[in-house]
Amino acid sequence: MNIFRLLPALFFFTIFSVLGQKDPFIKLKGRASYYAEDFHGKRTASGEKFDIYKYTAAHRTLPFGTKVKVTNLMNGKAVILKINDRGPHVKTRIIDLSKCAAQAIDLMKFGAAKVSIEVISDQEIAYGPYLPSYLASEVLNTALYFPGNTYNFWGHTKKIEGYGFQIAANTDLISARETCQSLILKGIKDVYIQVAALKDGKLYRVMVHQFPSRKSAEEEVTCLRELGVSGFIRSY
Repeated sequence: MNIFRLLPALFFFTIFSVLGQKDPFIKLKGRASYYAEDFHGKRTASGEKFDIYKYTAAHRTLPFGTKVKVTNLMNGKAVILKINDRGPHVKTRIIDLSKCAAQAIDLMKFGAAKVSIEVISDQEIAYGPYLPSYLASEVLNTALYFPGNTYNFWGHTKKIEGYGFQIAANTDLISARETCQSLILKGIKDVYIQVAALKDGKLYRVMVHQFPSRKSAEEEVTCLRELGVSGFIRSY
């Protein structure tokens, strides 16, 4: 018998055998792409409606409802997703992400990128942007956050001017990051941490959006309230 005919069957057998274990672990590598507005509101293969604002993905074989961590190997950014559709239909790709998931790992800049896929058995891990450990990640090293600077969710310095909304102010970075993640899960893309100096530490202000004037910021207050977010306008 031709050995090449056996390879697909062995691949599927391996995947479903591992998935049947109590603590599954699968790690695959390949190219990922995304699908967005054209499919928004349409039924997926699982029966759920596709939503570009939810952290979901299409995979050819993983069971519906499987929680996976997808890591962009170009920049190390990761996101937690749920498999709820079948695809991709392009043979050279192994997974299709929703639009917000693609944004979370900067996949949309290139349309496709090499990623790793890891099945997650821990149900406590929330869907959305993921960092492996608050203590192990340099992104969350408080020594790297300098007073007077503004940072994005991933800890990169941003030169922000104008006005934004202050949503929270925390004296510890972990709490500020958790607030940022909750805002991202609400669909707010532009989330920042502005650092100020205190006598005995630092203050981490969680800010969203950027407007050229206070008046333009005031026009967006209603939109934030509709998302269940409250805050006040302040300059960067």
